[in-house]
Amino acid sequence: MATFRKEMARDGDAALALLADLAVATDPALRREARRLAQRLLPSLGRAAAPRRRGTRRMVSRAGALDGDLDLDRTLERSLGRRPQHAHELVARQFAAAPRSVCLLVDRSGSMSGHAVALAAVAGAAVVSARGERLRCSVIAFSSEPLVLLSDLQARPATAVVDDLLSLRGHGTTDLARALRVAADLLERVPPGGRTALLLSDALHTKGQDPLPAAGLLECLHVLGTSTAPDAVAAGTALARRGVGRYLPAATLAQLTDSLERALA
Repeated sequence: MATFRKEMARDGDAALALLADLAVATDPALRREARRLAQRLLPSLGRAAAPRRRGTRRMVSRAGALDGDLDLDRTLERSLGRRPQHAHELVARQFAAAPRSVCLLVDRSGSMSGHAVALAAVAGAAVVSARGERLRCSVIAFSSEPLVLLSDLQARPATAVVDDLLSLRGHGTTDLARALRVAADLLERVPPGGRTALLLSDALHTKGQDPLPAAGLLECLHVLGTSTAPDAVAAGTALARRGVGRYLPAATLAQLTDSLERALA
């Protein structure tokens, strides 16, 4: 443990990538030891990114809110410039408490590597660690098919979610729209005004429908971008704007923890 912490201090991203690769090693003893270490280390990294305060009220933009001041610019963006036809297309500025439900969506398509797996595990640990009396959490892994690893009705520890995420390896195509719709369904269990989705992905879809309309179903969607490629950044930014959220870089451990703190603050 001490040796690995030294490697983390020297190059955290390389150390995490190695740990994720060892967690699926063919040698059973090596795989078991790597997972034991990951279950001790990664939840602590996740807790560092979890919010330290809950219930602080601040001015935010909320989709589907029926009170507050209309945010005309964001409303027109959400409705793609046309006159809004439904209440969920309206965006209002209002004072609100911290999110009451958070759904993390983890891309497990072909772009998923050892380093990306490790970042996904840290993000999962952060979301589960943030769970409390006022905050429900859920985790979805997706490629062409979404897989619910944790619903807001379950009480699984962060170590179990970390182990599930470490078992993932990239394969298949990316159906973003379908995953976003599953997240919207999970988040409907809490009243409007407290629903937040976090998308950890390069935001490039290779299967299914255009994800922008699905992003519009979410009250708040923050995109944690795992790629620095211009087309990926542009796609992630468009999704976040349609979801009344922010595009936040998450290509490295430092970026991920900083972005998680901002998204979950």
